[in-house]
Amino acid sequence: MEDTKKADILAIDVMNYPFTRVAQEKFWGSNELAYMRQTVLGGKPLPEIFPDISESADEYVAKMDAAGFEYAMVSAVKMGAYRGTSPSLAYSADEVHEIIRKHPKRLIGMAGYDPLNILESTREIERAVKEYGFKGVYAHTLGWGIAANDRRMYPCYLKCVELDIPFSMQIGHSLEKMPSEGGRPIYIDEVALDFPSLRFIASHTGWPWCEELIAMAWKHENVYVDISAHMPQYLDSKLVEFMDARGRDKVLFGTNGFGMARCKNGFLKLPLKEKTQAKVLRENALNVFRLKK
Repeated sequence: MEDTKKADILAIDVMNYPFTRVAQEKFWGSNELAYMRQTVLGGKPLPEIFPDISESADEYVAKMDAAGFEYAMVSAVKMGAYRGTSPSLAYSADEVHEIIRKHPKRLIGMAGYDPLNILESTREIERAVKEYGFKGVYAHTLGWGIAANDRRMYPCYLKCVELDIPFSMQIGHSLEKMPSEGGRPIYIDEVALDFPSLRFIASHTGWPWCEELIAMAWKHENVYVDISAHMPQYLDSKLVEFMDARGRDKVLFGTNGFGMARCKNGFLKLPLKEKTQAKVLRENALNVFRLKK
């Protein structure tokens, strides 16, 4: 009975990528991600890494239903290449909208940001929000060696404040072949002071600097953490402790594409209070993304 009640929480995945087979071939075709797949991920077949790869949005939404998810955020990620100035990976808002457009009540777009093409990128963000209904921005800037407090990020923050949408960014080390220093959570401190109303989601747990990220989320009203890209059983114990107590309102759930059912089931096995499970899996995302309750 208890396990059934837990599973009935309709989760919200705040961090995912374009999920069609064609889109995933593009994703893993980038040099940095191909390297990560062959080294850190052991060269596993794609279905073992991203088990929810689908031929269509209809198929993907059926998998959401089976796993107990109401919404999934799909990111038009733009990722820098450390050995060059051109993006290693870049999805446009148009590409993501075309993938998700048939299910606007279940699949939600997240615009990308390229800090080396600021004007073009901020215009795309505004168009994605106003024309396509995207509800946030996700940035991956470590390949450019750009941290959260880099001034090239500030136009994006301003645009997010103007549009009243959250901003999410990979925070923590990089598994891809690029430097990790820009992922230090302490760099969020300055941003949160300069943009106190910006809802800043530090994605990917901040590991190995989890305590630094906890300090930022506890200090700043609008700084949040998402636990994507790490399997629940391997989450840092300090982060688990934080989310089950004083940080219950500050942590969001995401899969990073590693499998909706796998990630949710793993999360529900953690020794967390019921109210924490509901907050992290669903309620905090409803609040941060201003979704209808």
